[in-house]
Amino acid sequence: MSARSIQDAGPADRRRAGIGVLCGLAVALIWSGWSVATRFAVTTSLGPYDVTFLRFGISALLLWPILVRKGLGLQQIGIVRLLVMVLGAGVPFMLLSSTGMQFAPASHVATLMIGTMPISVALLSGLLFGEKFTRQQLGGMGIVITGVICIGGYALIINRAAGEWRGDLLFLLAGLFFASFTVAQRRSGVSPWHATALVNCLSAMLFTPIYFLWLKPNIFSAPPAEVGFQVVAQGIVVAILGMYFYSEAVRRLGAPRAAIFGALAPALAVLIGMVVLNEIPAGLTLVGIGLVMGGVGLVVTGARHAKA
Repeated sequence: MSARSIQDAGPADRRRAGIGVLCGLAVALIWSGWSVATRFAVTTSLGPYDVTFLRFGISALLLWPILVRKGLGLQQIGIVRLLVMVLGAGVPFMLLSSTGMQFAPASHVATLMIGTMPISVALLSGLLFGEKFTRQQLGGMGIVITGVICIGGYALIINRAAGEWRGDLLFLLAGLFFASFTVAQRRSGVSPWHATALVNCLSAMLFTPIYFLWLKPNIFSAPPAEVGFQVVAQGIVVAILGMYFYSEAVRRLGAPRAAIFGALAPALAVLIGMVVLNEIPAGLTLVGIGLVMGGVGLVVTGARHAKA
């Protein structure tokens, strides 16, 4: 639904679009809040392994009925595509992103992972399936790359001693992992809820024995209030509510318009990080964040004019 069609639509359609906008804003707030919450966890009493277990362990308990009802869907999805989905949005993705947050601030993960994810999806679609891009999309990709260079260049050259560049590299790799999940899920034919149940439940089944048998869990020694907060933030707000609001935004607005709200996450993460974590980004980093947000907006809106 374009902006013009929304303007000319009736009350029911405008209400539908309005709810979709609210859902999109909720997604941006949840994603940015997740980056701040995870950054806080891995720099205080919990580690990447702990937040990974809480993310999938809690959500798996809640999503298990969906998997029981829907099944694995191997005939529909295929074993290779299922593996890509589970690896792309499962334990490897979470470990990469949470480990990166030990080195770099929340604004970096929101920009370099969440913000550039639509770019990674577009590039994978072009490489694997021959998707064509408009001039607007190509220009947007160039702007995003410039923004990434601003952020990464500051971390690698000016602020090298802080080691932020290590986290930046992990964020870019994590974004590529999640983009592979997105592409595989789109072509799997399963619903977002089914895909979410598959990823979370299978990840929990694989990671839980590893976590308790071979790793050192910190959830028993960390302050109960912090563990409880991460249970809600990781296992419920992000894994369940984030997916619900994103699915609703896509259903009511369409995928291109819904994806625009993801570009708001870097700015929101900066604001939340400044208040909660006292992380004040450098001027060049702010320039890079702005460029990434603008470039993603061009790529996403440019897809509406691309030829089928």
